[in-house]
Amino acid sequence: MADKRYLIAGSILSADLLRLGDDVQDALDAGSDVIHFDVMDFHFVPNLTFGPMFLKQLRKRFPDAVFDVHLMVDPVDDAIVDAYADAGASWISFHPEACPHAERMLAHIQSRGLKAGLALNPSTPPQMLSYLWDRLDFVLVMTVNPGYGGQKLIPACVRKVEDVRRMAVKETARKILIEVDGGVSAANIREIADAGARIFVVGSAFFGQKDRREAMRGFQKALEA
Repeated sequence: MADKRYLIAGSILSADLLRLGDDVQDALDAGSDVIHFDVMDFHFVPNLTFGPMFLKQLRKRFPDAVFDVHLMVDPVDDAIVDAYADAGASWISFHPEACPHAERMLAHIQSRGLKAGLALNPSTPPQMLSYLWDRLDFVLVMTVNPGYGGQKLIPACVRKVEDVRRMAVKETARKILIEVDGGVSAANIREIADAGARIFVVGSAFFGQKDRREAMRGFQKALEA
């Protein structure tokens, strides 16, 4: 994938499961850089979504796509990471609340040749990142409480993006990407970018639109403003 200033990640949580492959194709054709793959276990979050067999089939159809696997499960252990790595994940992120040894798990993800990220819920403080920069490729800042698509962005979480960005600049020379997931729209994507995010997960604001290409152009136009 080319080094771009901003990346758009289409979230299949908002796609039509009866035509999932076609919806992923629509996202890629419209200009989505990444496909965001939400994994929920009905335990860590109140929803149940995609197992590794879904990802394996999508990887067969889209061998060159970047699949961003967000594990909203508890516990996060080597077995579940390996299952999604084997199925075709490109990136994997998880929540520190679900893994007592975050540094070791980040190292394990990277040992599989994948980008490793930590996901922060709205109420999760970012201070723990100070001890993990050497193992992080990206930080996923949740701007809604995870579990369901179509929620409105929590304004205070934009300030958290700013906090994470300041911490990264001050505490490490490594290039840490900040990803934002939850309530992203053409109306607020510029504000989120200004706060320091470079990767934007879009769900219903893309898949829920009649003209998806126009929706993608709306995101891109706002980012270029």
